[in-house]
Amino acid sequence: MKTATGKVIKAFRKHLNYTQEFVANEINITTQALARIENGIAGADMDKLHQLAKLFRIRNGQILDLATEIFETKDDSWLEKAIQHIRNKPDDEPI
Repeated sequence: MKTATGKVIKAFRKHLNYTQEFVANEINITTQALARIENGIAGADMDKLHQLAKLFRIRNGQILDLATEIFETKDDSWLEKAIQHIRNKPDDEPI
């Protein structure tokens, strides 16, 4: 599950054109720690997932929802399109 969660975090970061340094600074971890999360070596605790959701402007749980789908299906080929869909919703439309 750590690997799937890392893939989702990395995909959102890249979609938003955020650097690892920027994201790490925003959530108060080192760039190395973020790289370990994105590569599935380390997990992110709930506090960090909440901070990432706020930074990515998505609802709490969205990262885990997508990661669960990847984990269960062993397929992430759809991830970028899902992120584009999530990020293109109007501000007043529920995520």
